Amino acid sequence: MIETSVISITFSASINDPVIAAEILDKRGNDYADRPTSEMAVLSGWDRVLSSLRYGPRLREYRKLVSQVIGSKNSMAKFHSAEEWQGNMLLKRILSNPSAFRDVGTFCIELRIVMLRPLKAARTTASATILHITYGYKISEEGEDSFVSLVDGATSQFTEIMRPGAFLVEALPLLKYVPSWFPGAHFKRLAKKYDTACDMMAQTPLDYVQRQMHSGQASNSFVADLLIQPDLSLQEREDIKWSAASLYGAGSDTTVSVVTAYFLAAAKFPQIQAKAQEEMDRVVGLAAPHRAMKDDVYEGYFIPKDSVVIPNVWKFLHDPATYRDPLTFNPERFLGPDPERHPAEVGLFGYGRRICPGIRLADVSVWINIAKLVAGLTITKAKDEHGVPIEPEVGTTDGIICRPAPFTCNVEARSASVLGMVDEALASDPA
Repeated sequence: MIETSVISITFSASINDPVIAAEILDKRGNDYADRPTSEMAVLSGWDRVLSSLRYGPRLREYRKLVSQVIGSKNSMAKFHSAEEWQGNMLLKRILSNPSAFRDVGTFCIELRIVMLRPLKAARTTASATILHITYGYKISEEGEDSFVSLVDGATSQFTEIMRPGAFLVEALPLLKYVPSWFPGAHFKRLAKKYDTACDMMAQTPLDYVQRQMHSGQASNSFVADLLIQPDLSLQEREDIKWSAASLYGAGSDTTVSVVTAYFLAAAKFPQIQAKAQEEMDRVVGLAAPHRAMKDDVYEGYFIPKDSVVIPNVWKFLHDPATYRDPLTFNPERFLGPDPERHPAEVGLFGYGRRICPGIRLADVSVWINIAKLVAGLTITKAKDEHGVPIEPEVGTTDGIICRPAPFTCNVEARSASVLGMVDEALASDPA
């Protein structure tokens, strides 16, 4: 079998070498900054969010707005207290209702995705953090929050839209001209419904911020900091609305995925969790496709204009040439005098002009959440009715953003005083 660094089939190419990915997508970023068109995303209005935008002035404007408010450590500093507060709330949501987490093998149905109960706390915390930073909105802790339900419902529809092979119109674009009443055109009727939900997801929280600003009660947020600028045009307001809407889907699901993976790792590798807790005690823790915008040649490989170019990030992060024993869970590989390469250096956050604009937000949010979990909880393997530990199964869900497949574990406070300390911290710093 012949191995090659670039596999090309007709109009798509998979880049299997991180050096080549950086050469093509970073150094030639101008030529690969586009995205392939999703016909269903266009019909459903989801072509207006940052991750789906074709390359052009609007994409550059969105990225400029995101960078302006949350693109640096200094600009993110004003949101750190909110992230810290939500990190404490993550512990409180788990520990104040232990019965909801004792039987973590019980499934609940939420947004048509089967999830374990601990995932609900992680999702609530991620949603609360993003909504607070983006819109200055504090979610309700009693029952289902209307904003969370609205935005989560819309983003779950986006996940369905982007599932490969879900809609025939992606393979036969001419079907988009079929009238919605035509037999078999269910996708057109579905797209109209999803377009309405997408509009509400973007407009409803924006209206909330504008009401708060008019009454003088608005807090620091991505939207408020941008809307306060004088003499904004209608297009500038639209750019603010849709760049803000883009943050939720990108920031919420990715954070949930990482935090849930921590639960799985802590249960499966208790010795690693113990080392992390010891360290904490001493101080208190696939990429999106590109589209070639012109013909290109790289080391003899011809890449035609409009080719879909996909960096094989999974391979980059599991390459024995980069990481020793890549399938072994060993976070200590990144420590010491000779650490292995940081995943961000091999495509973790994307490449070139499509690199994730919310790196700072994601980095801080995930670090705070996992640090709180390490400091406050001990996660162990669940036991069956005979007291025998149940080995967690390692697998992932399908979708744009993968998370660990359902698994069982046991979650306990590290001491009886943890919940009291969390309540004290929340009372002393009401975000």
